[in-house]
Amino acid sequence: MEMFRVAIALANHYKIYVNGHPINYTIIQTNTNTNGFTELEVVCRSITNQTESDVIGIVGPASSINARYLAPFAARLGLPLVSYAATNADLDDTFIYPTFYRTIPSDNLLAEAIVKLFKYFSWTTCTIIIGKDDYGYGGLKTLSELYYLNLSIQERLIFDPWHDKFNVDLKQTLEKSRSRIVLVWANQSSTTKITQHALDAELLGKNYVWIMTNKHYFQIDINTFKQDDWLKLRGVFTVVPVIGNSSPFGVNETLQKEVFNIWHNLSNDKTNVPECLSDVSPFAMYTFDAVWALIQALNKSSLDNKSPSMNKSSTCFDSLLINHTEYLMYLQNTSFFGVSGNIHFHKNHSHDRTHGAMYGLYNIQGIKQNSSRGKRLPSYKQIMTWYEIKHNWTNSTDQGNSNIIWPNNGLDTVPTDYPQLRG
Repeated sequence: MEMFRVAIALANHYKIYVNGHPINYTIIQTNTNTNGFTELEVVCRSITNQTESDVIGIVGPASSINARYLAPFAARLGLPLVSYAATNADLDDTFIYPTFYRTIPSDNLLAEAIVKLFKYFSWTTCTIIIGKDDYGYGGLKTLSELYYLNLSIQERLIFDPWHDKFNVDLKQTLEKSRSRIVLVWANQSSTTKITQHALDAELLGKNYVWIMTNKHYFQIDINTFKQDDWLKLRGVFTVVPVIGNSSPFGVNETLQKEVFNIWHNLSNDKTNVPECLSDVSPFAMYTFDAVWALIQALNKSSLDNKSPSMNKSSTCFDSLLINHTEYLMYLQNTSFFGVSGNIHFHKNHSHDRTHGAMYGLYNIQGIKQNSSRGKRLPSYKQIMTWYEIKHNWTNSTDQGNSNIIWPNNGLDTVPTDYPQLRG
């Protein structure tokens, strides 16, 4: 949210206006476990409200399930929707979601990165645990349909976060599985609960290699876990998007510093501002670039004397964004060097970013104290990096795999995925 505000503030600083007026905004906060109806209702009310400014773009939502509801509605009105976090590959369909764009990489790329990671370590099997939501089912679908020849899923478990339980017994399923590699494809809250269940069942810190695909796993609150469990988290892996100049295309460091300074100046609570740029979440960077992409399109529309405006109706589905054709054309052709890298969208089969995605493989190697917030957090070490343009993993240090902590705090050879091959 802070990066959203910073982008608007920067636009106003540069006097990027719509019809002579500064760009305004509304932030809608909803429960992350909603099914999309809540967001749709709130957006509808905002669009038809005669006393509010025109809605001319949506940044978000934060989940794929919500995007499934909002994106078709936005398309009906000619309204662009740019998400910083909705990763489900089905949203690539420009026929169903013609005005949906995203600055975060699609789950198709995450799945490819994971499959290439398994190949790197000579693993061919896994047990997968998915969250009972669009993110979890989408990940399973992508792996099953695109990579069934590369990765054999031995067992599938579904975790229900609302009832805090699995569809089958976790311990029994993992112990009978022919694979000792456990892939968890779930959101932040579900991953935390799944990890706690694994600790309770004594499945962490032993012979299982756990790989998380949680987008926010960096921010897991270690205070949730018992003190004796902390060391068992050593050796857990997570694969998440990363942003940095190690990308072949780099990032706009000048813009990053300007954005960071504005954030610091606008914030009333300086303790909530990261101490340095490297501590800023990639999703905050994706958020800024999502807003900035819309602002770029708005600016070009304004210069062309075709600024978008909402023709409001008493029924939100009968409302229509005027000049949306030109506005969407400018968005589709937008190209700039952003804080998360180069922003340029595909034009045919999807509106994803064209290139530049990176994923990092992180390894929990201990616990650290967060002095500013007084919490204990996992100490992650980035071991490897996957580049979309190269389609392979490379070591993040010259020491290679010797930096990895494996189950049982081991630093030796890479574990195999078959239990019968273990010593």
